[in-house]
Formats: sequence, C-alpha cells, structure tokens
Amino acid sequence: MDLELDGRIVVVTGGARGIGRACAEAFARAGARIAIFDWNAGLLPETEAAIRAIGADVIVRQVDVSEGAAVDAAHADVIAAWGAIDIAFNNAGVSAPFARIEETREADWDRIMGVNLKGMWFCLRAQIRHMRTRGRGTIVNTASNVSFAGAPGASAYVASKHAIVGLTRSAALEIADTDIRINAIAPGAIGTHLSDTVGQPSDPFPDAVIRKGLPIGRWGTVEEVADAVLWLASPRARLALGETLVLDGGFLAQ
Repeated sequence: MDLELDGRIVVVTGGARGIGRACAEAFARAGARIAIFDWNAGLLPETEAAIRAIGADVIVRQVDVSEGAAVDAAHADVIAAWGAIDIAFNNAGVSAPFARIEETREADWDRIMGVNLKGMWFCLRAQIRHMRTRGRGTIVNTASNVSFAGAPGASAYVASKHAIVGLTRSAALEIADTDIRINAIAPGAIGTHLSDTVGQPSDPFPDAVIRKGLPIGRWGTVEEVADAVLWLASPRARLALGETLVLDGGFLAQ
C-alpha cells in the first residue's frame, strides 16, 4: 500500500533511539525528509548518519522539549530550511525508577510532567500554529497503554500518559473543521531503553499485572509501532481524528 509519504517533511521528537528512531527511519524509507529533535546530543550523529544512509534529507537538533523556547526555535529552523512541516510525531518521553507514590521524588514528578505532558503541549503549540497557516498537516502523539490502566509504582508516568490522551482529543476537536488531523498511539511493552526499568531490583510492585508482559507472549518491536505511526500519519487514515490506537498485544483486552 502506498502511504503517499514521498516528499513529506516530518518532525520526530525523541527521534534518536527506540520508537522515535525506528519511525524516523521508516519515514525516510517512504521518501520523506526528516527532522529529528532529541535532548541526547551524543546519539544524534549516529542517527543522522543512519537516515542519510537510507538516502533521505535530514536535520538534527538537540532539543529538550520541556523548554518552550527551544521547541519553537527548532520548529522554526525546519520551516526556514524546508519551507513547511507536513507531519509531526511527538514521541519524546521519559520515565523514572519505580517508587511508591508517597516515596516519589518531586524532581522525578516534575521532570516526567515537564517532558511527557508540558513538552507535548509545547510541540503541539508550535505545530498547530504553523499548520493552521498552511491549512493542513498531520500530528501523531505517543501515549501508552497505561493511558487506560493503572501501573503501581509509576504514578507520575501513568498520570502523564493519561493526560496525553485528553490533550490529543481536545486539540483534535479544536481543529476538526480544518485539514489538520491529530491522533495518538498507545504502545504496551516495547523493547526500548524505557523498558529497562522493568524488573529493576528496587521495584516495590514486581508482581503487578502490568509487569507480566503481553498476552501474545512477547514484547512488541519498534518496527511494529512504526508501521502504525506511518499509517496514522498518512492520508490513508484521513477519517481518524482524536483517536488513540492501542498497540499492546492484547494487554488491555484482558
């Protein structure tokens, strides 16, 4: 199926590794030009080289999405260089070591909310401002299957991911009368660096159901997530608006 992504200009936040990098590479293979924003400057050169090896144009910027001015500047750089942004995949996110809610550190709470939620708002703000002037565009946000379930020991992360679903729905309705679409994905257990927290010795709830994995008997792959993101970002998903596509191997079906 041709997803009609050739020549599109795509911004990927949190794009230097994991789901973000897999999606950036998939967009590149589909013929898109890719702008990657990530706070980890050490990972950007390798990711940039991988995108260029595919044959795609690429821009990389070190960006902490919790800083609004940096988010605005990075988007402005892409628009200045390439003239527009057609698609945005807002994937930047952080987690913290598992802890009981009364033992969660304020610094961890603030960092998770700053990146996962406020950072998402900063990105949406910059993207919608631009896309409204053009009259078109597509945005995909990264939520989680814990947007719809509890996860003991991860109160801040779960709260931030619940909020992303509400933010996605509200923003989508605000632009429903335009040719701009906003949706989200909700991955379950995917083999990425964020999954390293699972099974940590300090986990106060090692037997929680959410730690048991997926009914399909394995974790998902970043490539499987990328397939879904590209579809949602493409004209083939034009009827999807304000939706959150769950990709969790049946976990929430239990």
